Amino acid sequence: MAARKGQNLLEQALTIAQSSGRSPQVRLNSLLRLAARGHGIASATIYVPDVKGRVLQRRFSTLPLPCGHSCHIPYGAGGAGRAAATLAPQNLTADQLHGDEPRSGNGSTSALPLVDGDRLFAVLALESATGEPVKEAAERARVLTPVFSLALASLAAAEESEEAQRNLSLLSALAKLLSSPQPRGVLLNQLMQLCTSSGLSSCAIVRLKQRGSSRERVIRSSRRGMGPKLPYLLEQERTIADRACATGVTCAEELGADSSYRYALCTPLGSNGAQLGTMTLFGGPELASPKQVELAETVARLLSGAMAEAICKEQIKTYDSVNEKKLKELSLLYRMSNTMLSTIQLNKLIHLTLTALTSGPTPFFDRASLFLTNERSGVLLGMLGVTSETSHPLSTPSGGGDDILSSRWDISDHDMAEQRNSEFSRQVQGRRLELDGTLNIASQAVLEKRLIYIPDEGGIDGAALHSGRGALAASPLIAHGQAVGAVLVDNALTRKPINQEHLRFLQLFTNQAGMAIENSMLYNKIEDANRQLSEAQEHLLQKERLAAIGEMAAGIAHELKGPLVSIGGFAGRLARKLPQESSEWAHADLIVREVLRLEGILSEILLFSKKTTICYTRCNLCDIVRESLAVVTPPLEEKQITVNAKFPRQKLVLLGDGQQLKQVFINIILNALDAMGTGGSLNIQVSPAELDGKDAVQVKISDTGGGIPLETLNSIFTPFFTTKGSGTGLGLPIANRIITNHGGKIQVTNLPGLGVEFRVVLPKHW
Repeated sequence: MAARKGQNLLEQALTIAQSSGRSPQVRLNSLLRLAARGHGIASATIYVPDVKGRVLQRRFSTLPLPCGHSCHIPYGAGGAGRAAATLAPQNLTADQLHGDEPRSGNGSTSALPLVDGDRLFAVLALESATGEPVKEAAERARVLTPVFSLALASLAAAEESEEAQRNLSLLSALAKLLSSPQPRGVLLNQLMQLCTSSGLSSCAIVRLKQRGSSRERVIRSSRRGMGPKLPYLLEQERTIADRACATGVTCAEELGADSSYRYALCTPLGSNGAQLGTMTLFGGPELASPKQVELAETVARLLSGAMAEAICKEQIKTYDSVNEKKLKELSLLYRMSNTMLSTIQLNKLIHLTLTALTSGPTPFFDRASLFLTNERSGVLLGMLGVTSETSHPLSTPSGGGDDILSSRWDISDHDMAEQRNSEFSRQVQGRRLELDGTLNIASQAVLEKRLIYIPDEGGIDGAALHSGRGALAASPLIAHGQAVGAVLVDNALTRKPINQEHLRFLQLFTNQAGMAIENSMLYNKIEDANRQLSEAQEHLLQKERLAAIGEMAAGIAHELKGPLVSIGGFAGRLARKLPQESSEWAHADLIVREVLRLEGILSEILLFSKKTTICYTRCNLCDIVRESLAVVTPPLEEKQITVNAKFPRQKLVLLGDGQQLKQVFINIILNALDAMGTGGSLNIQVSPAELDGKDAVQVKISDTGGGIPLETLNSIFTPFFTTKGSGTGLGLPIANRIITNHGGKIQVTNLPGLGVEFRVVLPKHW
């Protein structure tokens, strides 16, 4: 009877196992229900071992399984584990079962190992509803071993096929994802989401090494509900990632009993021998299978290649950006070099330099000011200040074209005038900065010959114009190893930060500008020297002409003086013999007077042509001027000229010839008297002065005679030039020669319509 029942049970089991309309898992569950139909059987459960034969990792039961089909029952643990370890049936009570063995009550359980040859392929557990052992039911169920083997093989094949299809879908989606041009961060986030959504893992973490930094970047993705477990998983991931990086091979680790993250698989990411990071997957027992390990390594290799390609693209993009910046910078510097070589006008160079720093759609700085060094006075002189509001875009001269190798900038006179007249420029031009590095950063930059940058001017005054305006930088203008000035810049208008790129450009720019400004200053000095040389040459030629004129005049005067004396003598005798009422006496008297006038002219000519000898003595200039005024007092009183004379309290003593100097002041005062009418005003002032850096004295003589006509102003010191009806035109030339022989200068300030001021400057020691 028992044999017949077993045969019927086997027939039913074969019918279920061979039904093609059901899935392998449904057929397996039907077989378990068939095995549990015997008397006193409450439930039937079958356990499947892992490939290594160490634990029972999957289960199927007639009872509900709240934690799914995954389980973790080591061999030797509970009823199923003991049956697997001993390959012998086990009978246990409810309190002897493993936590992953389901039960419906407190009945006893019989665990029956199902063996195919000498290989264990499953353990069948039957639970008694009454608490009595179910040995007979277990023995009857043993006949189902081949059917269970067939059902499990069919289930494994179906799951393997499903897994292969899922893996192919994952690789296909991965290939599509990696082929899309996306940034590395977006790519990694999507890849992690793909690993968790495809069923490959319940949590995926990528840890990347940052180039040039000890910090690491972590990207993660997990299934819903894994949030509370992430801190623990990250801690475990860090440990296994360090081990994978150290060994350079894939590391697998069993973490615990939770089926969602029981296993961890960490694969190193690398390209061309360089470690990029690690990829760690957390999942159930299926993650530890060789195929899943191979799949994870394949994903890691694809990811490594994609990351390496993304890194290369980012580097290429960075290099392109850097090269583009450098090209623009070099182009700008080259164009500025062409501009600076195209002009030697110092004023224009300063405008071009500051405008280039503050103009354009994206100016480097909001404001720029330039200070030049005055070594004699020990200060920095403010020359110009320009802001982005007053900086018009620099123009290209006509014919310059767009060729960067030949183009240059230009700035109009109108734009330069507008910049000079701006409020900021006027503030800069009024500044004198003492050359002391502890007082302002402009002096510090000049003295230390390096760029100074202050994010917040807390300690050093930024030249007052910039204080309280945020970041400030000063760069020296260096030429031939010397600092000729400094450029101060800030972003006081927009409050933008000054970055290192801007500072580097400022330094390159000011180095180039320093050479151009120095060359311009040297050129101006050469021009001044050339002008002085031309003036000296002209002065020498003038002296030669005067010497020739004097020599000729001396000869003529000498020849004329004898006949004039005879004419004058005979005319005087004749006049004394004639009655004064006669016309003959009047004619003789006229001859006598004209002869006297001609003799006076000849005396002046002989005096001018004569080589004077200076008798140096200590002279008080105030006494000389007073004596000169005393000589001309009668004509002054006759013309009712008002004299305003100012003399200092201290004596102004110099080495000179007092008689010759007296003649100078008499000639100048007499010229003033001739220019003024009745009731004019003569102003005389004696005071200390400076001549070519040495102590000197000066006399200012001004009149109200209406000034000198502009067309004759340049000829007043020319011998024999006169605008008077009478006179020789030698008064001022003689005075000029005397002052020149004393090492001094006569300066004339002409005020048309008002008068003339003569300024006689004499050195104290000559």
